[in-house]
Amino acid sequence: MTAHEVYAMICNETVQNVCVAYSYEDANRVARAVYGSSAFAVDCLQYPCENGDRYIAGRFYKADGVTEIQSVPTQEQRVAQIETENAELTIALADLIGGVSE
Repeated sequence: MTAHEVYAMICNETVQNVCVAYSYEDANRVARAVYGSSAFAVDCLQYPCENGDRYIAGRFYKADGVTEIQSVPTQEQRVAQIETENAELTIALADLIGGVSE
């Protein structure tokens, strides 16, 4: 669960604005009211996008339209990654001190 919902307002495959809204529908209504009936909102909480960036075929890109913006991992994804790394390091350390045999 997140404390805020963050949306990119898209028009003509371009991020026009990034905003915090109560819901997707609220953000979508504002996008259409401000940028026209073809505008829409997209959840961008995990994507560090900004005005002028591009939204093409469901993916965020920098303003050049070529460099894809990578998502920031959620807390759950980061915890899973750290647990995996910890398990790998535990095995490597045990192997190093002679505690693991195959």
